[in-house]
Amino acid sequence: MNIKNLLTKYSILLLIYIGLIRFVKPYGLQLYYTLHSQPDMMPEDVRTIQSAFITITFLLNLILSIFIIVDSKQKRTIDWLIVIITLFSAETGIALFLIWQIYKELNKKYEAQQKI
Repeated sequence: MNIKNLLTKYSILLLIYIGLIRFVKPYGLQLYYTLHSQPDMMPEDVRTIQSAFITITFLLNLILSIFIIVDSKQKRTIDWLIVIITLFSAETGIALFLIWQIYKELNKKYEAQQKI
């Protein structure tokens, strides 16, 4: 897969991730606070909602990690480190993966030029 396709694919995945996690979570909780009719029940419900968001975040990170595993052509140590980083922070993992792929592609081109 070339770099342009990787950038497009992971940019879209990152935008979806940011949209779901960074915008839906705070605005969903704010909407819940404003629409809830019984303030006494709120702490229990909020804990449940926060647990659901943590679970959804972990599942999305896991899915993004699987995408990175599939797109890694060579299963080197650095690729596995990037997968582990993606499990904890999707934005950082995707950025590192894209930088690493661009570096490998540019390194291949440089080595091919040096052989000529």
